[in-house]
Amino acid sequence: MKDNNSLKNKELMPTQDSERTMSLADYIILWSGMTINIVAFSLGAQYFDNGKGLSPLMISLVMIIGYGIVTLLTAMVGDIGTKYGIPFAAYIRAPFGYKGSYIASIIRAIPGLYWFGFLTWVGANSLNTMFGILAPGFDNLTIIIIIFAAVQIMNTMYGVEAMAKFGWIAIPCLAIMFTAITIKIMDVYSITIPDVMATTAEGGYSIPFAISGIAGGWITMALNGGDLTRQIKRYPDYYKMNFWQRNKRAIIGQVIGLMLVGVLTMLVGVMAGITTGFWDLNDVVPHLFTNKFTVSLCLIVIMFAQWSTNTAANLLPPSLALLNIFPKLKYSYSTIICGCISILMMPWKLQSQGGFLVTIQSWISLMLGPIIGIILTDYFLIRKTQVNIKDLYDSQGQYYYKNGYNFAAVLATFLSFVLALFTGDYAFYTGLTISVVIYYVLMKFVVLNKYEQNIGKSVLLEED
Repeated sequence: MKDNNSLKNKELMPTQDSERTMSLADYIILWSGMTINIVAFSLGAQYFDNGKGLSPLMISLVMIIGYGIVTLLTAMVGDIGTKYGIPFAAYIRAPFGYKGSYIASIIRAIPGLYWFGFLTWVGANSLNTMFGILAPGFDNLTIIIIIFAAVQIMNTMYGVEAMAKFGWIAIPCLAIMFTAITIKIMDVYSITIPDVMATTAEGGYSIPFAISGIAGGWITMALNGGDLTRQIKRYPDYYKMNFWQRNKRAIIGQVIGLMLVGVLTMLVGVMAGITTGFWDLNDVVPHLFTNKFTVSLCLIVIMFAQWSTNTAANLLPPSLALLNIFPKLKYSYSTIICGCISILMMPWKLQSQGGFLVTIQSWISLMLGPIIGIILTDYFLIRKTQVNIKDLYDSQGQYYYKNGYNFAAVLATFLSFVLALFTGDYAFYTGLTISVVIYYVLMKFVVLNKYEQNIGKSVLLEED
């Protein structure tokens, strides 16, 4: 007997048009809030690496290409949310199978948990430093980490729209602070933007590796593109439109909120890295400003930067991934569990010298490249964007395959990852490409001959 409700969870169900309340402006602010953070700023400084890395001109090229790749991938995955209103945690059942999706969910959750803990530590450091300025001798970092994490968890529990509304406060403050930092650097070091762009470097990173560092930072959200697009107001006749027409709002929002904001944020980081030698905003601000009030205000803004990124980009995805594994779990509990796991991991302990953020993001791109390759192949090449939504929530439906696992996706994931390890700086690109080829061949010539997948048919969910 079929258990038709075993995979259903309120947060994983398709959003209806009445639930799509996010405007284009809210979507731009949401992406801007996720993009303006210390990692984006710090990557600029770490790519320069005190002259050992890339020059500002090469960094600019890397940023444009890297953010461009991520924007395209996010828009493509986001079509699933635009067209069907389902999140990554639900769609992943189609290519991987009901139980196989647990594997993809866990792999996707790891980077989110890492970054949530790391950025919470950064924001807590800002608050701890600020309190130390106002009350000399104050130092309670651990307590502040716990409190800051708890506040962010509560904000995430209220959903994507609440996160976007918070961005309306954070973004103007961050824009003002980055502008002030830029002006102060030019004044203190008597340097202009053309001077910065003319700075040379030893070229310590290869261009492919550097681009994968950008991609690794945001391929996490590219996988969850549908989680965000399913909240945007949809065109009434979207079903008659082509890909570019129905995703126009999402693409505009990502180009502005991700590409433009991301490039500008990293360029400020490059300028700070060249002049001050620091990559951490918590070091840059006290170095540039002497007024206690100004420093304290900047430190508060730095905390807001981590907050605006952490909720939608880092805590929401693993929370939804956990709901895929345990559909009966409440979203609030899932958010609390993931937040606690992230803090207990203490990812800030994994810091090393030099461009450690670049290295971490490149490894993330290697981890997630095969999964996004499989999703896009499954959605566009195998199913031609026609999906049986109903069976995504039926544990005995067409995505059961063999014991709940689609061996094509599982094999493609691990085999492409292992093979990519031998390709050095090109690991992200080869891992993604190999996963596309392996999954497509196995699905076309093996899986589709054994398991009925209703190819070319779109079946919407009918509520019980």
